[in-house]
Amino acid sequence: MPSRTVRAATATVRELAYHQPDTLIHGDLNARNILTGTREPWLAVDPKGWVGDRAYDCGTLTKSRSVVLAEQGDLPRGIRRTLDAYTSAAELDREHARRWAQLSAVQAAYSGRRRGFRRGRHGAERDRLIAIVDELARILTGP
Repeated sequence: MPSRTVRAATATVRELAYHQPDTLIHGDLNARNILTGTREPWLAVDPKGWVGDRAYDCGTLTKSRSVVLAEQGDLPRGIRRTLDAYTSAAELDREHARRWAQLSAVQAAYSGRRRGFRRGRHGAERDRLIAIVDELARILTGP
């Protein structure tokens, strides 16, 4: 992974992680946990119930969308659209959410190298998922 990508994730930890608001967040906001609702347009189910920065959940969401978006052939565009949709719906600063998502992607890349992924613990599938999450981390690092 490029050192620039790792440095950006480290900067996010230093600048954002130590001063968390006392706000209840979902903690596992992935695409499978977002349903269309009747009272509201979206319903988030199966929360972990963590406390922290609301923008943190953007990381789980972008990771969960990355495999499908990569298979569709335009991961950068799809991730931009995901960030835009999430930050608009949650009324969050896009740059702030992007930084949390970038950190989450870097963490997933290192974790995947150590333990694999739920979808691919070993072999070619693990390697494919590592390549996707590496690309996700690079895209989210920005220009």
